[in-house]
Amino acid sequence: MRSSLPLDVMADIAARSDPVTLVRCAATCIDLRRRAADPAFHRHLRLRHADHFVPSLLRGHLVGKSDGLLAGDEDEEDGSNSDADKVWLVETTHTGANAATATVCRASERCHCAPGGGRLRLHRPVAWRDGLLLIRTARDLRVCNPATGRSQILPPEPNFQGQYVLLVGDGEGGGAVGRPFHVAKVDVVLSEGHSRYLKIQTFSSEHGGAWGSCTRIRAPQLRGSYLLHKGLGTPLVVGNSAYLLCLADAARYVLELNVRAARVTAVTTLLPETYPASARSARDQYLLATATARGSPIVLVADDDKISVWALSEHESRWEKQSQVVIHKDEIVRFSKGAVCAPYDTAPIRLEWFAERSGAVLIRIHGYGFFWLDLRSMAIVRHFSSYEYFVYCPYEMHLSSWAPTFGSSL
Repeated sequence: MRSSLPLDVMADIAARSDPVTLVRCAATCIDLRRRAADPAFHRHLRLRHADHFVPSLLRGHLVGKSDGLLAGDEDEEDGSNSDADKVWLVETTHTGANAATATVCRASERCHCAPGGGRLRLHRPVAWRDGLLLIRTARDLRVCNPATGRSQILPPEPNFQGQYVLLVGDGEGGGAVGRPFHVAKVDVVLSEGHSRYLKIQTFSSEHGGAWGSCTRIRAPQLRGSYLLHKGLGTPLVVGNSAYLLCLADAARYVLELNVRAARVTAVTTLLPETYPASARSARDQYLLATATARGSPIVLVADDDKISVWALSEHESRWEKQSQVVIHKDEIVRFSKGAVCAPYDTAPIRLEWFAERSGAVLIRIHGYGFFWLDLRSMAIVRHFSSYEYFVYCPYEMHLSSWAPTFGSSL
């Protein structure tokens, strides 16, 4: 007779696996499924990330009426003049017949109270990852955890312009927000006739609570005298590496940074000459993503009638010379089922963000609304009405806040 593990042992193994494995295990045994659905079991979950996207981690996205990086001063005593309460959460957790419905509410209403009882008011994030938000107010830079209401104020930030990268550890602890994290501020200095270099400064919640020294990494291979769109693109984090698009006037690059190492390192790969980019193009026409969880980076490019993808070669040392079409615009708008408020030819495709844990890309076509592009299937899977707000970032919950429902797909 074939022996089997006791239910308690199976449940303990499943509780320390990943979301997809947990649900698959529960599907094989009705007793284990009943155990996994028990809220008491959820307190013992110690799940980890694996090589699977988990769409149910995506709770929605943050929007607001300000296009600036600074949304106001949250230290107003009554908050009446603060733009912090003008950050809104577009909740997209409805399923079934209500899957096309999005609820818009003040983001602060969905935040837990801070341990002292105060209300966590949000500003526009400058970086985000795994349920944590890096926000800059008029007075400070801080990391916030909306799920717990906790926040940690960082020391005065580096005195240079640049792109922020937030990396979040899987463990517990890590100061006031309850999880370890790293913050990096990155800039590329291009000056014709002078040295070209990356400027990087990092902060770690685990190492003393102070910004490290500013690191300059020479990059003589970079060509160009200025960056298009006045800065680097939205960062992508895969493992310990952060990737950023560097679109200069003379050439286009993808930067790979390892900011968690004892010494920050950088690798630069040149995008092919056929890669489209110009000063007239918009920042939200380009987006870094991964086709699989923890996979190699890809670059999505939107033009007037389609979205294309540029991928690394098999040896991952250079980019393919030609792109592949992901989806055409008419396929996207067809998913809106006739909800048209703008002429087709004048409605550009905008790539708003990529949710790294759930594998979704938010597409916006003015007059047609928001669409989710699922990178597992390269197909549109959701549509929502458009709102007259600036889109800030996705909001994905951390695995510590996730629990199986068995009523929706992973």
